[in-house]
Amino acid sequence: MRIEKLKSEVKNIISDVCSIKLFFILKNEDKTLSCKIADLDNKNTDTELKNMFIDYLKDTISNNDELSLCKLSTADERTNAVYEYDYEEFPEEIGFIRNFDINEAIKLEHFLFKEDNLSDLYGYIIYLGTMGKGLVMFKKHYPISLIKKGSFLLCKSNKRFVKFDGDDIIRINGTVQLIKVKDTLVVIDIKSFEKNFAFETLIHQRAEKTIAEIENIDLLEDIQVLKDSTDDPAYARKLSKVMDNSPIIELNIPNEKIIKFTQTTPGLIGKFKYSEDGKKIRLDTKVSKTAFIKLLNDDFLRSELTELYYASVAKDNVSKVE
Repeated sequence: MRIEKLKSEVKNIISDVCSIKLFFILKNEDKTLSCKIADLDNKNTDTELKNMFIDYLKDTISNNDELSLCKLSTADERTNAVYEYDYEEFPEEIGFIRNFDINEAIKLEHFLFKEDNLSDLYGYIIYLGTMGKGLVMFKKHYPISLIKKGSFLLCKSNKRFVKFDGDDIIRINGTVQLIKVKDTLVVIDIKSFEKNFAFETLIHQRAEKTIAEIENIDLLEDIQVLKDSTDDPAYARKLSKVMDNSPIIELNIPNEKIIKFTQTTPGLIGKFKYSEDGKKIRLDTKVSKTAFIKLLNDDFLRSELTELYYASVAKDNVSKVE
């Protein structure tokens, strides 16, 4: 999906007559997840909740002129970007949003105060739209957002503070981690996603596949250095991106050409040591390992206009027309 399409789809939904439905994702005693309908007061609550998320979607996506849409497998350090989920594997935790169908969801049981416990709350599904079309959002619930009965709460009353008397309180703000537009999953908050959706396991699996590919091209003097580096989550994430992001591996660039490139390109000169015969790269420092990932991702570019060299993080391929 292109960014223009994403914006258009979101805009069409929030600009039309739409309603909101809230669903609770509960974590059961056996660690499985279940989904139940949260019955909202339709006088004020659902309207204010709907408007809060509409404003969020406008600010974050539809009215955000600087927003980029990238593939999750090639995520970089851009600060104003969302990420299309493009992995074949899916963590169990995102199953509800991935398979969500409003026509089936409205048949689910309601959350009942006498039978269910807010302490089991894992997250929320927020559906915005109509029965014919809509936008599905997932929001992670954090224990800090549940204020249990018995807490001493103060609220304003005229010119004084008074004790707030009530049952358990859920605090919800207008942010989400994931949205589904038609059949496309889009990660909004990548840091939260990696931390809370068992995504680190997937990253390590892909990092191991990357190492196997690197081992096949026989470019490194000691592949074990990379294998040991996967213990560092940040480096494992960088390695995992090489699987789908390395033109060096995809195009089968000869090792001799790669070695020469590292010895003659500004930004790489002096970063590596080599085997005694000069045919393999030796990774013996953190700097050399980081430079090696950038090398595989072809991040060192030369301007045809100025003939200057650059290290590019946000490297969009302009030679391919989607």
